Amino acid sequence: MRLRKAIMIAAAGVVVAGGLAVAPLTFAAEAPGNGCADVEIIGARASTERPGFGVLLGPLARNLTQNLDATVKSTAVDYPATLGNYNNSVRQGVADMAAKLEVTAAQCADTKFVLMGYSQGAQVTGDVLAGARGGRPAVPAAVSDRVAAVVLFGDPTFTAGESFNVAQGNRSGVFARGRGELDAFADRTQSFCNRNDTFCQSGSSLAAHLNYNGSLDEAEDFVATQVG
Repeated sequence: MRLRKAIMIAAAGVVVAGGLAVAPLTFAAEAPGNGCADVEIIGARASTERPGFGVLLGPLARNLTQNLDATVKSTAVDYPATLGNYNNSVRQGVADMAAKLEVTAAQCADTKFVLMGYSQGAQVTGDVLAGARGGRPAVPAAVSDRVAAVVLFGDPTFTAGESFNVAQGNRSGVFARGRGELDAFADRTQSFCNRNDTFCQSGSSLAAHLNYNGSLDEAEDFVATQVG
């Protein structure tokens, strides 16, 4: 079953690449001279997007940088975001996001974190916080306690019925994480999943998976409230 799902994701990647690979590499973000911002945004892009935040997370991070009443540093997760060796790509993303969290946490005692992920990047983000399929979290509690907000889009590990879901459908994703694994972050998380999304709803619509721009305002308001 997992092999069949992996093949399905790889096949979809040909189409996804056509729609997503035009992402900008990165963008400049405001940060204080000492490098310790009030808020650090760490984002993991979707499969097949070029290095940086990607076409969805980029605008969200940019708007938050401009609109939050705080100094903001934005950092993109450095990982392959490939479909051909999906599991290894996710592991590399988890390792990089966890390392970035721990470095800043050690250097900047007052910095809060906002974690964002789209598609494969959403799985990366969840695995950092909760571990992969019942495994151990990638960061210690002392670090994850400083995560103020988590925003996920089109998460393949989406699990129906969670309190933090912002979903149009009631099905789970192709790699459903399981109920309760993100309970510790429930009040800090929003997971957006469109009806019939190929990956977060195990659906048949790739177009739904590529259409989360309409959720950006709600996501920005949520983060602003959480950061306080």
